[in-house]
Amino acid sequence: MKARRLVFTGKLRVEAEEFDLADVPGPGEVLVENLYGLISPGTELAMFTETHVGFPIPEFRYAKFPFRPGYASVSRAVLVGQGVQGVREGDILFTRSNHASHAIIPAQRQRLKVPAGMPVEHAPFATMAHIALTSIRLSEVRLGQTVAVFGQGLIGNFAAQLMRCAGARKVIGIDAVPERLRISAQCGIDVQVNPAEEDVRKRIDALTNGAGCQVVVEATGNPQVAPQAIQMAAQMGKVVLLGSPRGDAEISLYFGLHSPGVTLIGAHASRQADAARYGDPEPYDLMLSFIADGRLRVAPLLTHTLPASGADRAYKGLLDEKEKYLGVLIDLTKWG
Repeated sequence: MKARRLVFTGKLRVEAEEFDLADVPGPGEVLVENLYGLISPGTELAMFTETHVGFPIPEFRYAKFPFRPGYASVSRAVLVGQGVQGVREGDILFTRSNHASHAIIPAQRQRLKVPAGMPVEHAPFATMAHIALTSIRLSEVRLGQTVAVFGQGLIGNFAAQLMRCAGARKVIGIDAVPERLRISAQCGIDVQVNPAEEDVRKRIDALTNGAGCQVVVEATGNPQVAPQAIQMAAQMGKVVLLGSPRGDAEISLYFGLHSPGVTLIGAHASRQADAARYGDPEPYDLMLSFIADGRLRVAPLLTHTLPASGADRAYKGLLDEKEKYLGVLIDLTKWG
């Protein structure tokens, strides 16, 4: 069969291409029609703008053009391959497909059904919540601690929401975009701070009686924010680099980390791989259930749904109009 998908052909260039896909899935596979794909505003924009740190490294195979984006989707099962159990034709599934009209997925690796009653458009957000979950699991936040989260984009917002779910006494959302702070408040985050309007250090000192935060999450990916995040940590606090850094930063090893006993944690989502051996719930299933139960609020984050034929507008909106664009779904059934 002929299917369609998005491809970055070069810097700031996104197109639709046709590709061949098998009509019938193999054993253990499911042929799906993709319904919606959520744009990852970190990884995908880094590729779209050619700012991913891997581009200058020849042996880093991921960051190269042409690049086919997308890894957060919701789909309908069309055909079920031999030996697949627990999936029927017509089931709505949480998947991790590229932004394509159709895909064949390994059933055992990607076959989480979307919970009944959950808006289908909310399912792809479980991928972003899963990334944010890394900051909770690696920081080991404890009941009653105070947490600051730099960046209230999708990842930072979900990190802040999950910190509250995990028992943080007070969560502070920090962002220079007023609309993202407004959405942060809608999602139940306790305090919003705009660094363009007030001194973050003074505000956090006021909120913590000068003690600082036991956990600080850097979710912007901006390397210049990391030194600021370290300064907000309490004695023996933890600073989590959740946003993939897009460059280098200079920090004071003695005054920033060594003397105050601050721990700096790299929190790439792949670091959750060993969670199952300790009995932790499967993270995607957990995030889907949290969204379905209303523990994680998604509706305020969903700002745009655009057809696949409008992908250029979607990416450039996220890049240039941060006051308006935050959670952007691509309707993968509409190719113009």
